Amino acid sequence: MALLFRVRGCARRRMAKVAITVATIATIVLVPVSVSASGPAQKATGGSVADLAVSSPPDPITAAPGAVAATTLTVGNLGHGVLDVSIIAASVTLLDNGGTRFSEPADPLFVGRTSVVPNMLSLAGHQERRVRISVHMPTGLSPNDYFLGFLVTPLINASSVTVVNDIGALVVLNVPGPRFRKLTASFLGLSWLNLSLSGAASGIVRVKSVGASTLQFDTTTEINGWPSAKPSYFTVQPHLLPPGLYRDIPVQVSSFLGLGWYTFHTTLVYNLTDQTTGDVVLTRSVVVLNPLWFLVFPFLVLVLFAARRRRHKPPRRGLHRVTRGPSPARRTRRASRP
Repeated sequence: MALLFRVRGCARRRMAKVAITVATIATIVLVPVSVSASGPAQKATGGSVADLAVSSPPDPITAAPGAVAATTLTVGNLGHGVLDVSIIAASVTLLDNGGTRFSEPADPLFVGRTSVVPNMLSLAGHQERRVRISVHMPTGLSPNDYFLGFLVTPLINASSVTVVNDIGALVVLNVPGPRFRKLTASFLGLSWLNLSLSGAASGIVRVKSVGASTLQFDTTTEINGWPSAKPSYFTVQPHLLPPGLYRDIPVQVSSFLGLGWYTFHTTLVYNLTDQTTGDVVLTRSVVVLNPLWFLVFPFLVLVLFAARRRRHKPPRRGLHRVTRGPSPARRTRRASRP
């Protein structure tokens, strides 16, 4: 199940932004770490920090209150040189559209309850090592999904390096039990007149979690209309959506003629409880009209008018010259006189 997160890493001396891709609900697939230098160029000791990678198990970790939840992080060096890193627990701030922000210190809820063994690694080229994570869960936690963060930091021994971005790793702890989940959705970006003056129509489905617990949803959009010969389908893989946050799902259709009529049918299915699902269904129609058709229509009208006028015009007859002279009777009478 794919889940995208934008992560803001916490640098040792400054804050810097990093983008990462989470391959599953609880998996962090790693991104290169950026380094900036000031002053004369110096060679950093060890391997290239751009070769650092981190991942975690693909599924949420079941964690009962008062028990110990265990999982692992896999830290890898994709380069050739030696790379030293440190791993610490961090606080996680969840944002709209899958955004996350990692910062020090650790989440107050888990301070003193998280163990990272080992918390320092020296990785040879093309080496991977597992880091054991143990979390002593607080008692009295309500059923929900809890997001636990870790910062993996390359250790660079170079005086010219002023900023090193951490890589954020995210683990989801699932405390089982009944919970309240609710989802709402609406179309945004499509004209209220349901008319798009271009060769395409695009908008978003804004999905918002309005319950008290994190939910998981998936989206399927069916698009049919004219001149499409058959409906098209667009499916979005499942996403986690914490309470109070929203995620935008893009929807788009285009017409090769620059003219058409289309209807969006979007169905969102989410885990209402652990055994049942709820759904939200949206429908929206839109007319696609390229402004160039405003030039084509008058031209077609003129062509039809000219053709009709030629069809109803009477045929043109030939002209004959008539000369006046004496009638035959007069010519006969004149000829009979003595």
